[in-house]
Amino acid sequence: MRTIILILTLQLFAFMSTAQHKAIVGGYLINSNGAKPVEESVILINGSTIEKVGKSGKVKIPADAEIIDAKGKYIIPGLIDSHVHFFQSGGLYTRPDAIDLRTVTPYKEEIEHIKKKLPRTFASYLAAGVTAVADVGGPMLNFDIREQASQTEMAPTVVVAGPLISTVDNPKLDIGDPPIVKVSSIAEVDKLVQQLADRKADLVKIWFIVSPQLNFDDNLKLIQRTIDQGHAKGIRVAVHATQLKTAKESVKAGADILVHSVDDIEVDDEFIKLLKQRGTIYTSSISVLDGYLRTFTQQFDFMPMDFAVADPDFMGSLTDLKGIADDQIPERITTMMNKPGDYLPGAQQRVETAMKNLKKLQDAGVIIATGTDAGNIGTLHASSMHQELDIMQKAGLSPTQIIINSTINGAKLMGKEKELGSIEAGKKADIVILDKNPLENASNYSAISKVIKNGKTYEPKALLSPSAEELAQRQLVAYNARDLDAFMSLYSENVQLYNFPNDLLLEGKDEMRKRYANRFDGSPNLYAEVVNRAVMGDYVIDHEKVSGLPNGEVQATVIFHVSNHEIDKVWFIIEQ
Repeated sequence: MRTIILILTLQLFAFMSTAQHKAIVGGYLINSNGAKPVEESVILINGSTIEKVGKSGKVKIPADAEIIDAKGKYIIPGLIDSHVHFFQSGGLYTRPDAIDLRTVTPYKEEIEHIKKKLPRTFASYLAAGVTAVADVGGPMLNFDIREQASQTEMAPTVVVAGPLISTVDNPKLDIGDPPIVKVSSIAEVDKLVQQLADRKADLVKIWFIVSPQLNFDDNLKLIQRTIDQGHAKGIRVAVHATQLKTAKESVKAGADILVHSVDDIEVDDEFIKLLKQRGTIYTSSISVLDGYLRTFTQQFDFMPMDFAVADPDFMGSLTDLKGIADDQIPERITTMMNKPGDYLPGAQQRVETAMKNLKKLQDAGVIIATGTDAGNIGTLHASSMHQELDIMQKAGLSPTQIIINSTINGAKLMGKEKELGSIEAGKKADIVILDKNPLENASNYSAISKVIKNGKTYEPKALLSPSAEELAQRQLVAYNARDLDAFMSLYSENVQLYNFPNDLLLEGKDEMRKRYANRFDGSPNLYAEVVNRAVMGDYVIDHEKVSGLPNGEVQATVIFHVSNHEIDKVWFIIEQ
């Protein structure tokens, strides 16, 4: 009897061990571990772990393994964003210290909205091919977010720092759980670092902004103490330092990570030598540099990935400045909106300096990790990773350098290079399957066919599975951005537009494109504001106020019907 039970147990164990196998077969494997690309590759996954990697015919595939056919496709490790902030949304109301609109949307309300949307934010990262992120600074809430991500199936791997330690404070961001904490003494530094250690912080983060109340040397003493205390407790230290002077001093003091590019002047040989000698990781974080100014000047350069995966509520808020009364907008922002040409060149100069420095440091052999600073105004979660990849390409980095920076070097920054960042036996099965070759163009990173996270396979559209309300909101965002391609992508080929109830205005996508091309081209100040919205199953009913039209402002009730994740019918009730 015991023998029979043993045999049955062994058979059950054998079934379980093979039933959880899956094999990605036939794809062009582009790895980040120095190995040459492998044509006709096989990646055998056992549960959440990569078991074997090799060429077709060299890896034995269990008979009952799930087969993922990747012929004609390109396989890369999951992307890693090394610089995000989950306490920020990327929307207009997320940094009242940069633009104070708390009379329009209270900051507490913004934080609650961010918390409510976290599952969607997590899923958007996977949909963008990003399977791990480092949140390098936020309130104590960050530790709860890390736990939430670890308990959420459709979420990236998350490491976090707690509150940013600084010699200056930021009271507008303090609603009881401040993301930035001012320290004025050694005792305060020691107390705060101990609190972070007690919460098992993955990183300690310093916001190196020189306080006008302290001279530079006194600032530096507190920075040094923070780094020393972090290291004493076994925690690596990341520093926000965007100027060459503060960046140099941070590295000399022992910083493990610089989370921003230097953008004030060109880096010098001394800085390069310091970074290489100390093994300091330098994070790109260039896409954030013009996000604020593009929002404040209302001169956007959204990418297709923004419309595909970014949260349309937060993204849509970026155009709200057009609908907010002038007396609620700070005067300097009104000036920027009216004279964008006076401000954008300065922002572009900072971007160009940062790009030049990135290329110089990359060529010198400094460890570079791809980061975005997502969450800041105009730098949207998940989609901004693809803007950063594009910037790296424009800066002159090679395709191999870009993939290394965006995978294995990100894993090094997270302290997880033994489990993430490359496709190797024993590592987590975090993999992205692409329809196009990323070695040919960085834009091909957005051609995502499938994402595998911890061995589970997802399709991008299924990860976000937009509701009727989200589709209506996405088209509103594209309308206000006057992005015709993004706008039309949300409508079915046989879309019908009516004057309510049954006066057919037009039918078909081609006719609709002509109509809205004329509207977008002829209305540079076009802006639609949703005054009220009701959702009833597949129907969304918006009461809108539309300004910037040639014939003035109109009020409209617009009814959208959604079928098969596309808008197929729209009815208008117009009040001039």
